[in-house]
Amino acid sequence: MNLVINLNKPTGITSHSAIQKLKYEIKARKVGHAGTLDPLAEGVLIVMTGRATKLSGYFVGLDKEYVATIKLGTATDTLDSEGRVVKETPVAADVSEHIEAALSRFRGTIEQTPPMFSALKSNGQPLYKLARQGIEIERAKRSVTIYELQLLGFESPFLTIRVLCSKGTYVRTLAADLAEELGTCGHIHSLVRTRVGDFTINDSFQLQTTETENRGIYSMDKALSHLDEITLDEHDMRDFLNGKITKILPASDTGDIFYKVKDFSGALIAIAKMHDNGIRLQTLLRSS
Repeated sequence: MNLVINLNKPTGITSHSAIQKLKYEIKARKVGHAGTLDPLAEGVLIVMTGRATKLSGYFVGLDKEYVATIKLGTATDTLDSEGRVVKETPVAADVSEHIEAALSRFRGTIEQTPPMFSALKSNGQPLYKLARQGIEIERAKRSVTIYELQLLGFESPFLTIRVLCSKGTYVRTLAADLAEELGTCGHIHSLVRTRVGDFTINDSFQLQTTETENRGIYSMDKALSHLDEITLDEHDMRDFLNGKITKILPASDTGDIFYKVKDFSGALIAIAKMHDNGIRLQTLLRSS
């Protein structure tokens, strides 16, 4: 069972719990994931089984889309509704008149300071464990890209936005920074990840569903549709699998670094990486 599953993680449970539930439902022996979601959040979580667990690195860099509802006027230590309230600030009566201008300041490449309640590590220790001990350390800012930032609705104190962003973006941090730009404070009230790359929440696998269709379940080949592919003949395939650089250029110049490699029967054999105007074996996917 070498599958990639677009799981719709429910709110209120950890990603680990959701993955274990999925593992039990589909009776998979080996599972992996390409990034997690906070317990508060729900939505697209990419899970892999069997040999597909080798593919994690080819999904973590995909763009992500979220729908977030921010509660203005209240800040928490976790930057979401599960945390302890640490600050309250009035929300101006005319705040709705300034939302669009505030949103425009966060579009494009921006700098973010990762939250203390995150899985980032300092000297091998996850930051969230330090945060639970009341310890706060300095965190380096990082550049992320907000491709689209759209207002979906506002009914004070709740502000709902849609965010299309690059990997590494903390929507909780974006929410807090946006609230500050509006002259108040705020935290994430609810968060839904609606898309990761081409995986959408509308085509996701639901836990404990009665549906008979295999919605959200993909072969490795189909799940890697964002990569171009190269077909090798028997001679070139032998050299390729022996680790040699195969001097075959891809059919299209998309700037991609990685390519699916198939044999003439159309079977997915491996993933290759561009190297010196050729390709070299990166990840072997066929059974040994």
